[in-house]
Amino acid sequence: KTVEVAVPVDTDLSKLKVEGFDITEGATCTPAIKEGDVIDLSSPLTVVLTTYDNYEWTISASAQIKPQPEPKDGPQLYNMSFDNWCQGGLNKVWFPYAEDATDQEKATWGSANGTTQPLGYVTVGPEDTFLAVTGEGKMGLKLQTQGMSILMGMIKKLAAGSIFNGYTGDIDIMKMSAKIYWGISFTERPKTLEGYACYKPGAIDWTQDPYKGKEGELDNGHIFVVLTDWDAPFEVSPPDQLLDLDDPHIIGYGKVVFDKKMEAYEPFKLNIEYRNERTPKYIAIVASSSALGDFFTGSSSSVLYLDELKFTY
Repeated sequence: KTVEVAVPVDTDLSKLKVEGFDITEGATCTPAIKEGDVIDLSSPLTVVLTTYDNYEWTISASAQIKPQPEPKDGPQLYNMSFDNWCQGGLNKVWFPYAEDATDQEKATWGSANGTTQPLGYVTVGPEDTFLAVTGEGKMGLKLQTQGMSILMGMIKKLAAGSIFNGYTGDIDIMKMSAKIYWGISFTERPKTLEGYACYKPGAIDWTQDPYKGKEGELDNGHIFVVLTDWDAPFEVSPPDQLLDLDDPHIIGYGKVVFDKKMEAYEPFKLNIEYRNERTPKYIAIVASSSALGDFFTGSSSSVLYLDELKFTY
């Protein structure tokens, strides 16, 4: 006792014109419906057909879904699943690559762990129990913002959990900052970056100008992708030298901000918007558990989990 009407996509379901309506001869319909009427099927409509008894019928409408092209697979970066990890050096620093990784694979992902972990603060590391996709050998990425106190408290700085395509250069221990080089060779033009994220933000408890007024607000995390035709990896030196989104060398850019507390992993899709038809030379995926970490502002309890990143084309 149902009538299901399929209508073209983008049709206003609240104003549907009846082209034809037939019921059993001698029956009546309440409410009455006749050809030419305009009816509202934005929600199912119940009518009663009466012959020798009353029968409830339901009339509903749904818009036909416009077919979407299936996302295509294409070139990916090494260890976008974050399944591969190893430890190295006297301080057992975590690196996002397998022990048998090639030199090129080792150069895919960079982080500040080489600076923070020897001081006792792990900001980037593997996650082996809380995962979006489970199975043998599966791992994920955990980015954790840390409030660091060193030299008997003489130096205090916030270190956001951050990972990026590129490498870390010179380190200034006194300023607790480092030169970072974003970008690895990549000449493709993916449409999206997709994956799973779970963000557990805290209230901002570390601030620095110009964001002193942010104290007490809920922290934000983010992930972004930038494709460029730089001649070399881009030098970032927080907070003095950062990425300029108006840089004419930028070919494509996309960003997702995480601004709420999540209880479980949620899928995300980052759309990459292209500004021109040029072929990229470099790509950088950058993710952080505190979006204002470049300004040493964030929450020392914020954690961002990422798992199973993938480009679609």
